[in-house]
Amino acid sequence: MIAVAMATYLTLQGPVHAEPDPIKKSRFIADGTPVAGVDEAKAFVESIQARYPDAGHHCFAWRMGQGDLGFRTSDDGEPGGTAGQPILNHIDGARLLGVVFVVTRYFGGTKLGKGGLIRAYGGTAGEAIRTAAIIEVQETECLTITADYSDQGTIEGIIRGFGLDIKDAQYSERVRLLIPVPVEEVGAVRAMLIEGTAGRVLIS
Repeated sequence: MIAVAMATYLTLQGPVHAEPDPIKKSRFIADGTPVAGVDEAKAFVESIQARYPDAGHHCFAWRMGQGDLGFRTSDDGEPGGTAGQPILNHIDGARLLGVVFVVTRYFGGTKLGKGGLIRAYGGTAGEAIRTAAIIEVQETECLTITADYSDQGTIEGIIRGFGLDIKDAQYSERVRLLIPVPVEEVGAVRAMLIEGTAGRVLIS
């Protein structure tokens, strides 16, 4: 087996929920979950909005996984920088990737001021993170390999040599294999597949 150095990142094991004690009668509720991309993050935000339809604010932040370190924050009507960014600060402080957190607020009748809001939104997200199960995940890129049947044995031998598994296989005029590959080994795997099949393999 070819030894590989695995790239990993931290994320949530599953959904997390926290509701600390009210702050001046305002309720702050945090919900978070691991996500595979922006579409999943948006869907989660919408699900929380639907769960608490009578809340005054649904502020959120997400940080995507390695390879796409994009992020987004929303103050959802609160003063700029008092909600979404503090949530993101706690996500980044925990070094989490591929996650989204929504902090919902039910206004209690007393204004908290900018400093109070920053502490409330960030602290509520931080409480959810402190109670969450956090796991280390190996980062992979899925390669789609299309080849003639005559090259299938060679390809599978190379795949086994890297200690990889076939996630999916389709057989029609040509064989089509889906292989999750550690991101730092993608170049080496590609090169060996091309060399082993004399360039006959198609990799996407």
